[in-house]
Amino acid sequence: MTQDAVRWGVLSTAAISDALIPGLLAADGSELVGIASRSPEKASAAAGRWGCRAYASYEELLAEPSIEAVYIPLPNHLHAEWTVKALEAGKHVLCEKPLALSVGEVDLIAEAAARSGRQVLEAFMYRHAARWRRAVDLVAAGAIGEPRVVRVGFAFSVPTDLTNIRFVREAGGGIVWDMGCYATSMARGMLGREPTEVFGFADVRDGQPTETTVTGVMRFGPRVTAPYWVSFDFHNPFAQVEVVGSDGWLLLPGTGMRREPQTKLLLHQGDAEIYADGVEPTVETFPLDDPYRLEVEHLAGAIRGRAPLEYGLTDARANTAALEAMHASIARGAPAPVTGG
Repeated sequence: MTQDAVRWGVLSTAAISDALIPGLLAADGSELVGIASRSPEKASAAAGRWGCRAYASYEELLAEPSIEAVYIPLPNHLHAEWTVKALEAGKHVLCEKPLALSVGEVDLIAEAAARSGRQVLEAFMYRHAARWRRAVDLVAAGAIGEPRVVRVGFAFSVPTDLTNIRFVREAGGGIVWDMGCYATSMARGMLGREPTEVFGFADVRDGQPTETTVTGVMRFGPRVTAPYWVSFDFHNPFAQVEVVGSDGWLLLPGTGMRREPQTKLLLHQGDAEIYADGVEPTVETFPLDDPYRLEVEHLAGAIRGRAPLEYGLTDARANTAALEAMHASIARGAPAPVTGG
């Protein structure tokens, strides 16, 4: 461990930490100091598992002067509150997606960040993976001509369980906040622009209080759209992201998030129809590289001033504005403009 390693704490023992903490432990320039829980028993168990100190409350961890940055994997409705508290305690923050449940909450976070001089990163780990960055670069360089359609589809089957936080409306549950945030972030990131309006309609599984499948489209101006679906009701398709341009297309099979042994990028260019006359797509293969580790290293590097933070609160605000429009469209059954981003 280097002498200038960023010292981290984790607020809560949420299951997502099982994905993030191994990346943190493997990251260059970072060190895990402690984990906090409202249950001292859970904190002790997690600390023993990960080889760090247990804190019996979130407040106790935030008061620890040696901790410089915190990871917040709390339920969605607590993200903004504890991000602000962490900033006020002088900590940098990596907060799970969605960072907030309204543009107003993002603004409160931005004000706290400005007062404290600390940095905040919304935890979209996929953005740091080599395959994703390669795809964005190809689209930006015109490899498929002018982008016209970005199709994003994410799903995983979650059984009915009213105690599951994903289904508790008051806690920011529902598929829009859970996975719609990925669809929105990916479409925005791939196109490098913001949607002007969003349409979506929702299905609610029998016995569930929140939407479990949402299908719709984001409009990014003339001739550019992003159809999407997100669901707790079925499994992922072959490719979660596909970009169609005026002179080709690319697609990304597999999530790139579930420790697949490798991930691929398929690219087709030119006028020839795919598979006609033996035309095959070009395939690039990328080895497994833990995106959680890369995410931690990105924020740690920004904290130490080695590189600027690539995705700041302006990006988080824009993503939240699009998600608010998605909710508004579902409620009214009509397209909703994206405002406030």
